[in-house]
Order: sequence, then structure tokens, then C-alpha cells
Amino acid sequence: MAHDPLDDLDYYALLDVADDAGEDDIKAAFRRFARKYHPDRFAGEDDDKRERATKIFRRGSEALQVLTDPPQRAAYDRALAQGRTRLVEDGRSTQDRLPAVQDAAKPGPGAPAATAHPVKSERARAYFHRAVEAAKAQDWPLVHRALVAALREEGESEFLRARLRQVEAMLR
Repeated sequence: MAHDPLDDLDYYALLDVADDAGEDDIKAAFRRFARKYHPDRFAGEDDDKRERATKIFRRGSEALQVLTDPPQRAAYDRALAQGRTRLVEDGRSTQDRLPAVQDAAKPGPGAPAATAHPVKSERARAYFHRAVEAAKAQDWPLVHRALVAALREEGESEFLRARLRQVEAMLR
């Protein structure tokens, strides 16, 4: 398989932001990026152009998701320092990196072991697990509904609220 220059771009370069950019700057950069690369802009083009635009747009969405989530961004910055331009490089889609959704209670590298699941209410946890399964199937509207229900059951939860913001950004 031929080398893809897209693989050489880190998330900061892809969105054309400084590595110390704030969340608002990153979101503004992603909006500019989306206007240029959204696959709908290429609806009348040949299959190769549409597929390329889709690949670029997905990578930009991945960048937005990682760079706007502080724990993921910190992990990404560590990976970038080791020369890795993607947080996950095995070609998995964005749903596989929905910030620690699948492994919410598992600590990241170098982190202390988690003592409890970040979602306390049993009913909220059931909705959260429904969101995880929907994310695996890339059913983003269902992920959104399940996270909203989990948040309603849990009450105030920054963990759930952060995941909901990321899904809402993907749905825009």
C-alpha cells in the first residue's frame, strides 16, 4: 500500500492550530476545516475524491475529539512526543476512541488504578453501557440519546457531560 501523506500530519497540523491552542480555537479551526473537507461538498465528484474527502474529514473529527478532551489530549501529546501522529494508529474509527467510553474505569498509562466507575447510578450506568454499544455500531444518534438519558439519571456528571459534548460535536 502506498504511503499516505495524511499519516504524517499530527492533529495540530491537520487543524492548523498551535499545540497550546485552547478549546475554542480548536473548535473554530475544525469549523474551517469542515467547510473545506466535509464529504457533502464532494457529492458530485468521482468515488476516489469522495472517499479521500471522507478519510480526511474523519481524521479531522478524530483530531477535534482528542484535542478537546483534556485527558485524551495529554495522552496524545505524550504519544506525539514519541513520534506517533495518531492516538490510535490501527485504523479504527472515531467510535473506538470515544474518550474512554469503553474502558471508562480503566486507568490510562501511568495512571493509578481506578477504584470506581465514573458513573455512579446503576440506571445511568446501564444507559452509559448502551451508549458504548451504540458507539461500537457507530450509531451516533443512539449514543447521544443514551448519554442524555444517563446524564438525566446521574444528575451532574462532568464525565458524562464531556462525552455528550464530543458526540454532539460529531453530529454537527
